Amino acid sequence: MKSVLYLASIGLALHLILPQLPGIERSLVLISDSSGTLIAAAFFAILASQMCYAELLGRSTAAAAGIVPASKRRRMGLGRWFMLRLTLAEHGAARVLPGGGSSAAAVTYSGLRSRGLRPTRIGLAVATIMLLVYGTLGAIFLGSLLYLTLDNALGLVYSTAALVVFVLTLCLVLLGYFSYLRPLVAKRLMAGFFYSLGRIFRRKSWSRKRTEVWAARIVVNLKLEVRALREQLLGHPLAAIKLGALALGYWGFDALCLLIIFLAFGVQVDPVHLLVAFGVATTFGSLPLTPGGLGVFEATMLATLALLGVGYEAAIPVLGYRLFNFWLPIPLALILYPTLHIGASKYARREEDPEPKVPRKKRR
Repeated sequence: MKSVLYLASIGLALHLILPQLPGIERSLVLISDSSGTLIAAAFFAILASQMCYAELLGRSTAAAAGIVPASKRRRMGLGRWFMLRLTLAEHGAARVLPGGGSSAAAVTYSGLRSRGLRPTRIGLAVATIMLLVYGTLGAIFLGSLLYLTLDNALGLVYSTAALVVFVLTLCLVLLGYFSYLRPLVAKRLMAGFFYSLGRIFRRKSWSRKRTEVWAARIVVNLKLEVRALREQLLGHPLAAIKLGALALGYWGFDALCLLIIFLAFGVQVDPVHLLVAFGVATTFGSLPLTPGGLGVFEATMLATLALLGVGYEAAIPVLGYRLFNFWLPIPLALILYPTLHIGASKYARREEDPEPKVPRKKRR
C-alpha cells in the first residue's frame, strides 16, 4: 500500500512539475551564466536553512520524547542525518501534494512513527516547531507591514488594512496566552464577540449555541498549543533560546539565499526592501492556496518590490531564487523519502515496549 501511495505521489508531482519545465529551463540557463561562486553560496545558504529546520525538528522531538543526550537520539534513529532527510522529504511533499502543510505534517508523522515514537509525543513536537517557525515568520511579517506603513509605500486604504492586520495578529497572540490562563473567560468573550458580529450579517440564522461550540474548540486548541510551547520552552530557558535562534536561522538563511541570487544576477536592490518583500511574500506564500505558494509568492514578491520602487528586472532573480527554495526539495524528497523507513523494524515498538520487570528476591 505504501508503494502504491508513493508511486501515486510521484505521478502527481510530475503532473504538477512538467507544465513548469520551460520556465525552469529558462531559469537554469540564466543561473548557469551567473557567477559560479555566488550560485554556490546561494546553494549553501538554502542548505543551511534546511539544516536549521532539521536541527529544530530534532531538538523539539528529543524534548517531547525526553531524550536529552545526542548519543541516545542517534541510537533511536533520530540523528541529524535522519532529521535532514525527513526535513527535505517534508518540504518536498508540501510543494507538490494537495494540502501543503497537512501533507508535510503527514510525512513528518510517518517518519517519526517509524522510529517508534508515540503519537502524542509526535504531536507535541510538531506543535512546538510549527509555533516557533510560523511565530517567527509572523514577527517578520508584522515588521514588514510596519515598515511599509511608516515608509508610506502603501496608500491610505492599504495602510489601514495593514494596521488592522497588525492589531488582529497581536490580539491573536494575547488570546492564545489568555486561553491558557483563563480558558472559560476567553471562551465567553470570544463567543460573545463573534455572536454579535454574526448577528450583523445573518440576524435570524446565526446560532448562539453553534458560536459557543466553535469558540470552545478554538480556545481548547489554543490552550493545547500554548501548553506545548510552555512545557517545551519555559522550563529550559537555554534550550528555548537555541530553538528560537534555529527558527530565526531557518528564515534568515532562506532570505540570505534570495539576497545572494539578486547579487548574482546583478540586480541592485536595497537589502532592507528585499527583506521586507521577502517577509510579505513568504507569509502569503505560506497560506494554503497553492502547493508551496507557487504563483502566490512570486506575484506578492514582485508587487511588494514594485511598491518599494524596484522595477521589472527583479522578476528574473525571483524566479532564480525559487529554483533553490521551491524546486530543489522536490527531487530530493523523491529520492530521500523511501530511505526514511529503512531499518524501521529496529525502532518500531521501542517506546511501546514495557520496561522489563526486575525479579524480586525471595525472603527466606
